[in-house]
Amino acid sequence: MKRAPLMVLLSYVLWGLLPVFWKLLADVDSFYVLACRVVFSLAVSAALLPATRAVGKAREALRDRRLVGLMFACGVLISFNWGVLIYCVAAGRVLDVSLAYYINPLLAILVGFVCFKEKLTAAQWISCLIAAAGVTAPMVMAGEFPVLAVLCGLSFAVYGAVKKTADIPGEISTFMETLLVSPFALAFIICAELNGGPIATGLVSGWRLLLLPAAGLATFAPVFLYSAGIRGTSMGLSGVLMYINPTLQLLLGLLYGEELSPDMLVTFVCVWTATVIYLISGARQRKTAADTAALEE
Repeated sequence: MKRAPLMVLLSYVLWGLLPVFWKLLADVDSFYVLACRVVFSLAVSAALLPATRAVGKAREALRDRRLVGLMFACGVLISFNWGVLIYCVAAGRVLDVSLAYYINPLLAILVGFVCFKEKLTAAQWISCLIAAAGVTAPMVMAGEFPVLAVLCGLSFAVYGAVKKTADIPGEISTFMETLLVSPFALAFIICAELNGGPIATGLVSGWRLLLLPAAGLATFAPVFLYSAGIRGTSMGLSGVLMYINPTLQLLLGLLYGEELSPDMLVTFVCVWTATVIYLISGARQRKTAADTAALEE
């Protein structure tokens, strides 16, 4: 495998294994872990701005009120997404996270249709309908809607749509979106510690204290690998590799002893079926486009 696709592959592997990291902090308040993740992600992205020669561009972007508004929205959305993920891992619901990232591409298709008037093929509509049937299956069979999975997947899909609207380099958008929500995160950490937070009470101490700043690196590493590799990787290959992420999360959930209930199994089967149809449809579209381009030449 060439270097660029390998970097994309590694990014998806790291994303898939991130629940292992958050599991080490499962006994710490999820909001506190989220706040630390935001603050230390900002520290890492700010430190790397000079290395990417993006300091000037970042300053210019911060003067643009429209961009600031979009990046604040991105910061809120990604923080919400991170928070749901951290909570799911701490609550022993890694399978919900896995389901969220299986359905995310299909939710992204619907967001593209609603927000950007992107046309859907018949196969894509069928994929979305099958996935929707799978998501509603638990509600019909067990009276429980997979709300965490849907919120996690939908927040990331909308986050992607807002970032597309902003259309600025990844290193600048990552810096801005964490910068704009960090004051709230930092205020939460300070208030928590003044009222007997994890560090003040010794709940997080010793080697575990290093996990909090490491959250910034754990967040940034897969983003960096993905950003570096995606430019030299076809979207088709990237789309296929992406499913490594939720598959690893599914395996981790089962490894942690989570039960794949009958209604949840129906959901996964529907989503897997929808995913296969979606991938086949995408492959055919790309082949048709390539054949058309070859004929025009």
